[in-house]
Amino acid sequence: MKKSCFLFFGISICFTPFFALAQDTTKLYFSSSAGLLKPLSTFAKSYNTSLALSSGIEYRFAKRYFLLGEVGLNAVKYNQQFIDKSSAYLFQNTNSSVISLGLNVGRIIQPKPAESFSLSPYVGIGYINVGEPRLLVDKTSQIIRQQVKRMQGLFTKIGTRFSYKTNAKAIQNVFFDVSYWNAYLLVQQSKPQAFIFVFGTKIGF
Repeated sequence: MKKSCFLFFGISICFTPFFALAQDTTKLYFSSSAGLLKPLSTFAKSYNTSLALSSGIEYRFAKRYFLLGEVGLNAVKYNQQFIDKSSAYLFQNTNSSVISLGLNVGRIIQPKPAESFSLSPYVGIGYINVGEPRLLVDKTSQIIRQQVKRMQGLFTKIGTRFSYKTNAKAIQNVFFDVSYWNAYLLVQQSKPQAFIFVFGTKIGF
């Protein structure tokens, strides 16, 4: 899976000589997007495909490159697979969240025949926080409580954004973004990894 993702990124970069660089002089953009997070491998046994939301600020430099600071919020369906010390019960069919804060760097590639379209492969790194709900039962007081155990660590990301520049002032750019991230922590005895597919808009300042 990782080799396929990096191969796709490499191919995107190799095709750069066949494209013209973007000529837009706007330096700063705000973006927002919504779509799906699709967990992979054993991580998908505990976390199901769910809603993905993100917002970011993009800064362009040297005409062809950009930095993108991004905040992601994913509302996920959760099914606990392993019992731990905090609870004697498996908590399933409930909700949790995956929160990320990342920084991406990429290159803007614009095809000569269609200047309204652009392709932007990128790589990134960031902080990730994964929630693990627990069901706590106090048999003495006959009270059931929910507690969320949060796991945190670093993640790496690779992706490509396909953008279209419109003539509208309110929605200057629309895009489709596909990315893969891999987190360096253990959740339910698995290493979190997922694809994210989102549609979004981008406004320049």
